[in-house]
Amino acid sequence: MTQTLNFWLNLPKTLLQELIDGEITLRAMGLVYTTLLSITPLLALSFAVLKGFGVHNQLEPLLLQFMTPLGAKAAEVTKQVVIFVDNIQVGALGVVGLVTLLYTVLMMMQQIENAFNYLWQLPTNRSFHKQFSKYISVIMVAPIILFTMFGLMSSLSHTAIAEQLSSHSSWNILLKLIPTLLVIVVFTFIYIFIPNTRVNFLPALGAGVIAGTAWQTGGWLFASFVVSSGPQTAIYSVFAGLFLFMFWMYIGWVIVLLGARLAYYFQYPDAVFQVGQTSNLSLESRELLAAAVLREIALSFTQGQAPMSLEELRAKIPISRLLINKTLEDLIRYGIISQEVGKQARYLLRVSPDLLTVHYIRQALWQGDDLQQKQAQQIRQATGLGDQGLERLYQQSELTITQLLARRTAKQPEKARI
Repeated sequence: MTQTLNFWLNLPKTLLQELIDGEITLRAMGLVYTTLLSITPLLALSFAVLKGFGVHNQLEPLLLQFMTPLGAKAAEVTKQVVIFVDNIQVGALGVVGLVTLLYTVLMMMQQIENAFNYLWQLPTNRSFHKQFSKYISVIMVAPIILFTMFGLMSSLSHTAIAEQLSSHSSWNILLKLIPTLLVIVVFTFIYIFIPNTRVNFLPALGAGVIAGTAWQTGGWLFASFVVSSGPQTAIYSVFAGLFLFMFWMYIGWVIVLLGARLAYYFQYPDAVFQVGQTSNLSLESRELLAAAVLREIALSFTQGQAPMSLEELRAKIPISRLLINKTLEDLIRYGIISQEVGKQARYLLRVSPDLLTVHYIRQALWQGDDLQQKQAQQIRQATGLGDQGLERLYQQSELTITQLLARRTAKQPEKARI
């Protein structure tokens, strides 16, 4: 009970601190820019999919529903976007045009997944093949699902039973809640579907409820702001609609990303108390943690068990997920382990346990990857401290800097000192 209470007391403070730190807002701004580039190609592809089912005329009501917070500008912005999309003939674009269109949409989806993976502290993204197949399925299926959902919402409010129940206040309240419920369903789906890990339903639903409610509330508040700021927006003249649209997109992305972070905290409540921990460990800590992680992975291998996941490793090594992630990234980069990509990433040895020594691990951590070794070689050349120089330095490790400088000065030729 105390742990649960502490979680709920610390959660708002943690989210506020992360907003102040700026990473979430920075990624939200980046997604606004990406959305501006991608919204027309995305709608064009959605329009083409819906046209295949003969329901492409329903795209405008769906877009208008999203633009509702823009107030009086919603209809104007929606009309301009739909006209622009309608002028794009996907079939007449040719190969280059179609590839460009797809690339723009895929770029937006990849940026969204990258943001979600960052919030979930995931070390790597899906392979390109898995990303491509997943994104294409979203492009083809999502417009149909959205059209079906909004179609059902419209049908429910116009049935004979609905008209009979319209006199009851409780039914009217339920009808008003349907848009919010649909937003919650969409948010819950993306919180499960997008991160490159297994997200449990209840954490995603909890985050979906909070983020969906915040979306609807934020939309209402933003619409009120638009209505009350008529004279101010008049300054921007024809750009007022674009300005308001970008502002609302920014608010929307902040809500979506905060919801993704909420889902992470709901699934891993202990992470709330680990915010602010550094991943810049000392060399000693890195060696200890690498040895512990490799011990568990090797033990699983020698016992004939499946490769270990991050959560299984963390159950054996009860420290923060961030530190274990950092260690796994290092070991992958140094070629000691590899990642088995799937819905839940698993890790296995690339070096036989019979050949993997403590010296090998320490040498890998000390020397780093290929790029770091090249940088070390450049530093050795620039400083004059090659392998022999380092060896001499280690032999004189008990001497102070003053003593070392005195020895060097004494060895210099008289002419050089003059």
